[in-house]
Amino acid sequence: MAAINKKEAIVLAIDVGKSSLQLDSDGKTYFEKSKFCVSMILKRKIFAESKDYLALILFGSSHTNNHLSHKGCYDNIEIVTSLGIVTWDLVKHINSLSSADITPSNWLNTLVLAADILKKETEEKIFKELQIVMFSNLEADVSFDKLNIIASCLKTQNINLTIVGKHCEVLSLNPKLETFIMETEATAVNFNSVLPKLSHYKQKEVTPRAWNIPLSFGNVFNIRVCGYKKIDESAKSLKWLLCKNYDTEDSITAMKKHTTYFYIENSEQIQVDREDIIDGFRFGDTIIPVSNLDTDAYSYKSGPRCLQVLGFTKAKNIQRSFLMDGGSYIFKPHKEDIVPFKVIFNAMVEREELMIVRKIYLNNCLPTIGAMFPQREDTENTEHTPNILHYFVCVNLPFAEDEHLFKLPSLKSFKPNCEENNAVRNLIDAMDLDKDGNELFMPENTHDPELQYVYDCIAQKAINPNKLLTKTIPEPIQSLLNPPKRIMEKSKQTINEIIKIFSLQQEKYEKCLVEDNNILQFDCDEETDFSKQCVITAFSPIEDFNKLLKNGFNSVIVCENMKHITLDLIESSTSMEDLEKPALNLKVLREFYINNNDIKSYNNLMYLVKDSVLISGKEGMWSQFVDSGIGLITNQEIEISDISQELSEQFMKHEVLQDVTAEFIIDDDDPLKEFL
Repeated sequence: MAAINKKEAIVLAIDVGKSSLQLDSDGKTYFEKSKFCVSMILKRKIFAESKDYLALILFGSSHTNNHLSHKGCYDNIEIVTSLGIVTWDLVKHINSLSSADITPSNWLNTLVLAADILKKETEEKIFKELQIVMFSNLEADVSFDKLNIIASCLKTQNINLTIVGKHCEVLSLNPKLETFIMETEATAVNFNSVLPKLSHYKQKEVTPRAWNIPLSFGNVFNIRVCGYKKIDESAKSLKWLLCKNYDTEDSITAMKKHTTYFYIENSEQIQVDREDIIDGFRFGDTIIPVSNLDTDAYSYKSGPRCLQVLGFTKAKNIQRSFLMDGGSYIFKPHKEDIVPFKVIFNAMVEREELMIVRKIYLNNCLPTIGAMFPQREDTENTEHTPNILHYFVCVNLPFAEDEHLFKLPSLKSFKPNCEENNAVRNLIDAMDLDKDGNELFMPENTHDPELQYVYDCIAQKAINPNKLLTKTIPEPIQSLLNPPKRIMEKSKQTINEIIKIFSLQQEKYEKCLVEDNNILQFDCDEETDFSKQCVITAFSPIEDFNKLLKNGFNSVIVCENMKHITLDLIESSTSMEDLEKPALNLKVLREFYINNNDIKSYNNLMYLVKDSVLISGKEGMWSQFVDSGIGLITNQEIEISDISQELSEQFMKHEVLQDVTAEFIIDDDDPLKEFL
């Protein structure tokens, strides 16, 4: 089947005459707004890698350059470029434009010229659509004697006309302009409705490809479905291509790469061939070699691609916290399997159940478990009659290894009063994004500020390659990072009430070290400079700790880094053997703090260690872990300690974390039971 042609032919016409210098309601001229809109249209086409053909016409110009000028009534109209692919040179030309103080600015003759360009330059070519976009306030006086002929010409060539400048209701106050818009079936919009849509860059459109797969119910029967990836995180990295258009043969030097491999034996480097090298994994101090045969042996073979139904479960059993990232798919039935698809669909809706499936996208790819949600969508077909679409939405579910249990502090100890409750409720009501019926931050209308900023930087360097990038973030991108103005205005009073009632204060922490009963304080700048060089690795933390202290590094910074690496090791551990290394770290810190009479710092650290062990779900390891000689420093051991033996024994105890899964009642015969 032949590919569908989506290419368009567009003529952009800009009024640069005297009438374009009029000020709009916001104090900017029509020329400035037209210039910005056209520049953004061109840049959006470039970043979207559009194949559309564009032409540019300036009317009211101080130059006359068009193929109809010999007829005498097409003066002050300049054709900058004929139909072709958009280039950065054209964007540069737009940015360098300046308005001309020329009285004649005949926009109607420009319209005739633009239609003639589309007619002549699109012959023997196939375009999806022909468009003329004119940026003008239509203030210049023109003759409408041949209006019927112009309108007939536009309809015959199927040319769509869009006028950007003033709203249709404003133009309709002039009877002649109203007749012109009706006869040509033009669309008239003002800049206020166009600028928000053109203020953001557009990515390249990708045609979705169907994943044709049978939805198998064991060995009973199959339903053929087509899957489409509906939502997925866009790639932040751009594909850069090396351009040699401006290089000469002398300036291009071929680069040759050569890699050699060595190993050290008796302080000598011995070269090794690439064929004699195999991969290896490090476990502790042991390096385990792994050959290609070993890799093939332990590689998981998931089998052929499939979409297999494992069973059904009540919708209430799949909480929103179970839904994983990785994109979501929609599955619609094959045209010959619509009947069985709708039977399964209706049964799931009636019983309020979901489908649990096992999905393998390609042969021997890692399998995923997903939940199929039945969804309906009301649409209209080509005959404008109501049509209901039935499809499944598939979202990934976690495996047992993906689930983490956390013991979080209870909020029952804090009971807000009536005034505090009302203040928070008022804040939520004031910041409600859907209170006016127009939901904000919907995915289809919310742009990625990081990607928009990257595009803006590329555009700056393409237009001015020798100029440094501006440090200020453009207003359209800055607006994506800030709350909407109307939301902040509505919530201003409630935010002041929150501040008044709760009196929030920011705590400041000062790091200090006690030596010889003198407190030594260090400012943040000094800490930042030293921390760049003070590094403690997870491979040998104790050796790094002692080496840094021996080399004269700031002991406060060294101890802080040792604390961070110890807490990271505790959180990433999965067994008691993994906790041996952080236990040794704590022993070294304990000894250091005792020698420096800084008992309080170590005891405070141990409370953080206990929270880290319990919150990460290692309650069963706590007693054995703390018994390894890393307990609190009591006043029986060091007199200056404020921890008694009774507090130390209480610290050694812990509460058993209740099983979270016990809160969910799942039938024994429920297929979901084996996955939770």
